[in-house]
Amino acid sequence: MSQNLNCTTPDTAPQTAVPMAFVRTTTADIWCHAQWLGGEWVTEWGQKTLGALQENYPDMAVMSVAELIDLQNEKYRTPVLEITGERYIDQLEVLPPMDWCRTNNGESFKSMEMYAGDVTSIFVRTEGRFFEFRDVCTLSHAQVLARVETEVLSGSASFSGH
Repeated sequence: MSQNLNCTTPDTAPQTAVPMAFVRTTTADIWCHAQWLGGEWVTEWGQKTLGALQENYPDMAVMSVAELIDLQNEKYRTPVLEITGERYIDQLEVLPPMDWCRTNNGESFKSMEMYAGDVTSIFVRTEGRFFEFRDVCTLSHAQVLARVETEVLSGSASFSGH
């Protein structure tokens, strides 16, 4: 995911047109934006190199802002848990649902309220059972059902009951 671009090559920036950042990988927190200077990535303020930052913060890395967002989203994802029908209905009625979808394979909706970043709570009813998990709000109904099938219904992973 992250790349160590702290290299000492010529003074031309690497072939990237995307914003880069220094990131604490264990917490998914952005330290500061990165700029290319003197053949390496340095902090926007103070021009500290990755190596200098890693002396105090060994988990520091340089990555694109898109990779940072993926890292942050991953931090808030949860496994699929089985819930009660009452919890499912309660969450369906608490706010207007987002992406409410019903097919022959099941029903799903997402909470309109984001947990953090692009991550929200997702609720599923399939095979007479109810489930909840957190993931990115851009998952399709088919992807939501596939997560439940893979993590719970196929028996490949353990899950908590009601």
